[in-house]
Amino acid sequence: MPPKGRHWRSSPEILEELDKKGLIEWSKNGVPRRKIYADEKNGKKVQDIIEFKDSQNPSYPTEKNLDLLKLIVSASSNPESIVLDCFCGSGTTLKAAQELGRNWIGIDKSEEAIKVALNRLSQKQNTLFSKAHEFEYLEQEDYQ
Repeated sequence: MPPKGRHWRSSPEILEELDKKGLIEWSKNGVPRRKIYADEKNGKKVQDIIEFKDSQNPSYPTEKNLDLLKLIVSASSNPESIVLDCFCGSGTTLKAAQELGRNWIGIDKSEEAIKVALNRLSQKQNTLFSKAHEFEYLEQEDYQ
């Protein structure tokens, strides 16, 4: 039986047919879920060939393209989510999260990385409707 408060919108015959075709996934608790594949949905699919170019003059050696990281952050989180970057390097992931309305936490041990990330995060956006972004910088001593 489905969980209390939930029901299937299909008849048992249709469900049995879907199950025979391998289109029903059963959880370890015995709850059925219909498998839906990407080609069954409308809309543009994200390609698996990424054509973003990294900066020719990076401010940090492992700096990535901001538009690429915006794509990754927007695809893997929701507004008001928390994005954690444990090795924040240049701070590009944090900047992408900030611009997309995500909360974020960035961690890095390198003093140079922290300087670059703080500089990047402190830069103002050049748009008419941009909001001032505030963040709190905590040093290791703050936690000891």
